[in-house]
Parts: sequence; structure tokens; C-alpha cells
Amino acid sequence: METKTSKAISLLHSGYLKEALAIFSTFRVGFSKEERRTLKIAHECLSGNSVFYQQLGIDTDKEIEKSKSLLFEKYGQRWLS
Repeated sequence: METKTSKAISLLHSGYLKEALAIFSTFRVGFSKEERRTLKIAHECLSGNSVFYQQLGIDTDKEIEKSKSLLFEKYGQRWLS
């Protein structure tokens, strides 16, 4: 049986960041509150809501890059294999 984590890592490996973030942003364990916020914002931005976050003064490109770095740090070994 495929787990949420393995499915999300598989999506990342295949280049589907938005879909992977949709899964990772629902995780409650393994990420701090700030990390979950970053993942949620990145997913929302890639889903077409970036203007809303820009109006709040959030650098959406930076949040997307932070989410990529965060996922690589946590799942880099599995992501690369």
C-alpha cells in the first residue's frame, strides 16, 4: 500500500510540485507550525491565489523556494533515489 509520504515524494520526483505540496501541506507531524505555513502558502500560490498573498505583503516566490528547500532537506535522500 502506498503511503501519503511516498506518493508525495513520487510526485516531487516526477516534477509535480503543486500536487506534492497539496499532500505535504496537510501533514501535521514532522513539520513545525512555520514550516506547515510555508508549505500551505506555496501550495496556495501555485494554485492561483498568489495575488492574495502578495496583497498581504508576502513574497510568494520566496515562499515557494523555501518550500522546495524544506522538502529537499527533509526528503532529499528519498527524493533523489
